[in-house]
Amino acid sequence: MESKLFFLIILSGCIVLFLGVVVSVILVLMEKKQDWIDYDNYILSILWSPSFCYNKEQNQSECFDRLDELNINKSFIIHGLWPAYSSGEKMEYCNQDDKIDVKFNKAKENSLSKIWPGLWSSNYDMWNNEYNEHGYCYIKRLRKDVEKDYERYFNITIEKFGQLGELLEYLFPDTPQGLHTISSSKLKEIIFESEFKLQPSTYSFQCIKNEINNTLVLSEIWLNYDTKFNPTNIPKYDNCTERFDIYFRDDNKTSVWEKYDFYIMTIAWGPTFCKGQGEECYKRLREKSELNIFTIHGLWPAYKSGITPQWCNLDTNIEVVNFTKDMEDYWINIYKKDNKEFWEYEYNKHGFCYNKRSNISTNNYTAYFNKAMDLYKNTEFKGLMQELYPEFVPGENLLTQKLLETNLSQKYGNRSFTFTCLNYQDKYYLKEIRFKYDLKFHRIVEGNSGNNCPSIFYVELLEEETPQIKSKNFYKEYDMYFFTISWFGTICHLKGTQCYEIVKSWPKNKFVINGLWPHLRNGSITKYWCNGRNDIEIDIKNKELLNFMNKYWISGYHTNEYFWGHEYNRHGYCYNQRKGYDVNDYEKYFQKSKEMFIDNNFDNLFLDFFNKEKIEIKTGDIAINRTKFETYFDERGFGKDYYLIVCTNITNNSTKVNPHISEIRIRYDLDFKLLKNETDKSEFDCPEIFYAQFL
Repeated sequence: MESKLFFLIILSGCIVLFLGVVVSVILVLMEKKQDWIDYDNYILSILWSPSFCYNKEQNQSECFDRLDELNINKSFIIHGLWPAYSSGEKMEYCNQDDKIDVKFNKAKENSLSKIWPGLWSSNYDMWNNEYNEHGYCYIKRLRKDVEKDYERYFNITIEKFGQLGELLEYLFPDTPQGLHTISSSKLKEIIFESEFKLQPSTYSFQCIKNEINNTLVLSEIWLNYDTKFNPTNIPKYDNCTERFDIYFRDDNKTSVWEKYDFYIMTIAWGPTFCKGQGEECYKRLREKSELNIFTIHGLWPAYKSGITPQWCNLDTNIEVVNFTKDMEDYWINIYKKDNKEFWEYEYNKHGFCYNKRSNISTNNYTAYFNKAMDLYKNTEFKGLMQELYPEFVPGENLLTQKLLETNLSQKYGNRSFTFTCLNYQDKYYLKEIRFKYDLKFHRIVEGNSGNNCPSIFYVELLEEETPQIKSKNFYKEYDMYFFTISWFGTICHLKGTQCYEIVKSWPKNKFVINGLWPHLRNGSITKYWCNGRNDIEIDIKNKELLNFMNKYWISGYHTNEYFWGHEYNRHGYCYNQRKGYDVNDYEKYFQKSKEMFIDNNFDNLFLDFFNKEKIEIKTGDIAINRTKFETYFDERGFGKDYYLIVCTNITNNSTKVNPHISEIRIRYDLDFKLLKNETDKSEFDCPEIFYAQFL
């Protein structure tokens, strides 16, 4: 009995011991597995190769020889792609098993050696270490074969690296050899404004201590990604101070301000800069400057390659304290209220080089601003658009690159200019014209380069008086209405690609409603805004009315709701006030407009006319005889003295296209009876022959 008990005790102990071993093994395996399951970030580390060699007290020349051999004297190279945690903790060595040796074909070896070389060891030592320490986890995470699929790790790293090797060379293309001090915030600002557009929160700078002079020198940039390789905020990895050095290696000893080749004088078209920036931008533009003029963007040093020095003053920014009235009028910050911030930006980025090149104290920033203002005035840039195209009207005007080039060449006797455009909602708008000058400020006679404008683009002009002018008593003063219908073919011709896409599902080749507008018979007021308080947002509840408006009261540019809000707050609010309706009951205004449109069968106006005249309807521009159309309209009860036919001139190629009908404005008295036109005459009346575009 005792022996059996003893046996059971021994057996139980063995079982417990065995289970303990099994559990321990499982825990170890789980812990190892956790390494490649739990991490939630990747760090792409790119190494600034000149700093690495510069900091080596021993074998420095051999290291630089290696850079020369690889032709990476001014390049970032890959250090590695490392799994990490969002907490900031980096993973331990991934491969806890036997080391895996990677092997590539010759072509792969050659390409890797240029961007991922071993500077302190052989290439294969470098690649093997990075794969076993870091890449192993990436392949395990993909559930691939760690011994066969290692190229996936190298390929994703190369993909994320992309063009980053050229980052500092692009930003500082001609920086002379040596240490150059820069602030961390300044460098991040420059990088964000470059074509790389790296968000400052998604990467950090890594510095090494310069043993020679006991300063910090940039060695690496760490870029943070989530596990799907989207850039994400990086934990606090920075070990650089706010100011650190960057070491550049270049055989050419000249300074950046001694090497640039010419100047670019850039003038800006304000309305384009406000595209997509909201009404506050347009308000600032109206407050700060004359409307529809070119203003100064900047005077920029540039290289023959077309690149401008990314930032001339790498030290502490120089503050602009003194400035002239002309600068306040013609060198404005469109995006913000503060012009001063913009001037400081332009001087420290560009003007600092001008002063250095001209042997002027860099603190004398007024010399740079005065030079730019002299060029602006002497070259008559201010009124250039009105001088070249006096026929342009408020709104969007089509212009061709060919015509603008021809007109500028005729005015200035050369072709020393380039154009830049803004692509906004699939339409291109003229944004800037850039004129080239040599170092003595003679205009350079050479062909255009660097245009990003298409062959046809838009120039938007603003109304000289803001429509935001409020009239508290206008609802008591107006004595007539215009009911305005628009030809949608012309709207789309002006609005561009987006408009054509919008109308695909709509009835084509019909008139649509523009608006019902209170007016004065003597024509003395055309710009007003009825709702002097906060604009009312439109939300049509009547389904039948809503369906009608979505079909016949449509915008080819904004959303329909935005367009309806504009029409009601500017015009309809007065109608409701005059009728004694609640101003929040905006459906009454829209319902009245709908009744007028349907009762007069305005939508099929041209289709009925063409059928009567037996004119074939086909896609494109169709000529219309005004006298015949007026006869037809008269037969429908609208005499020619009761309406205006409004046309828009559309510039195409190097000539002016025949005028296109845009609107018909029918005059009514306050009881909505037709009203004869006695004084009102539109300068945009259509001629005897005009055109309508059919879709």
